[in-house]
Amino acid sequence: MKNEFLTIMLVAVSGIFTLFVISIQPTPVSYADSIFDSCYDDDECTIDMLYELSRNNSTQTVFLTLDELIDLYVDADFYCHPSAHHIGEFLYGYVNRDLSKASELSDHRCAAGIMHGLLENTIQIENMLDGTPIESVDIKKSCEIVSDALGDNAKSECVHGMGHSLIKIYNYNTTQALERCNEFDNWNEIYMCNGGLFMQNMGEYAENRGGDFDKSDMYYPCNQINGTKNSEAATLCYRYQANYFLVHANYDLQTAYSFCSGIPDPKYIPICYKGVAAHLTKDNFDVVDKTILMCNSTPPKYQEQCVIGAIESLTRFVSDEKADQFCQKLDGDLQKTCLARMNSLFDSRFG
Repeated sequence: MKNEFLTIMLVAVSGIFTLFVISIQPTPVSYADSIFDSCYDDDECTIDMLYELSRNNSTQTVFLTLDELIDLYVDADFYCHPSAHHIGEFLYGYVNRDLSKASELSDHRCAAGIMHGLLENTIQIENMLDGTPIESVDIKKSCEIVSDALGDNAKSECVHGMGHSLIKIYNYNTTQALERCNEFDNWNEIYMCNGGLFMQNMGEYAENRGGDFDKSDMYYPCNQINGTKNSEAATLCYRYQANYFLVHANYDLQTAYSFCSGIPDPKYIPICYKGVAAHLTKDNFDVVDKTILMCNSTPPKYQEQCVIGAIESLTRFVSDEKADQFCQKLDGDLQKTCLARMNSLFDSRFG
């Protein structure tokens, strides 16, 4: 029987064995499996296949495929946050910029990558397609829509995504983008916006050697962020600048740490150590022993920061199981710190 599997069963009925031949149709390969097998972590390939899928299938099929694809990313052996960003960007266009509808697929997987991607180009599109001047673009409205649909935790991730969008619309001018982040309503939202801003700045450097950096000054733009109003912005800047240091250190741990130690204002040195650990943990991905070795190689003064950076990456980008495994391999106060930070991240998830 072509394209069928035969299952033969012997079933006892009233003491008499009866032979049943059951024809079972094989489960077809899902669209998500096909895309994943063809593209893996190639984002351009993935978006091309999703576009073709969307032309000939229902919204329900497209949504199911996107949801299954994110699950495949979570279980894969690569850092899935950037790929989920691209899924979010595709989704935003697919639903004709309907954030309420797009929010149905948004949750904490791949460190809320879909949510960040949804917001990444929102105000750029409003500026370019709708002709709204940059200074008049409402940066808060989108995240209020998301908050109404998914709650406050989702709103925080939404605001982070808006930070990505802001620095892009200001052509990677961190000063102008930071001023717009300050329009948000409270410290937590401003902080999340700043985080997205500096993550995008670093991402642009990593991918295209662009962004707001100065070849003659390793600590720019972080050392230009002055005043108490923006002290937390400088903290986040050095958190992501740590990856810039790693690039220039050819990913050598101790050389990157030496750049951290040279930060002009010493209060930002610990956050840089945390940033180095967070970025290298993503590179180690699920090889927990490498991450343990990294933190053991960190000066004792900054080992707690290494552990915090590592557990943030493991929890958000790898898996709950690997995160717990990492914490369990630590001793004493470091283990307590690790578990506390891990559990706080669990509590902050949405969806």
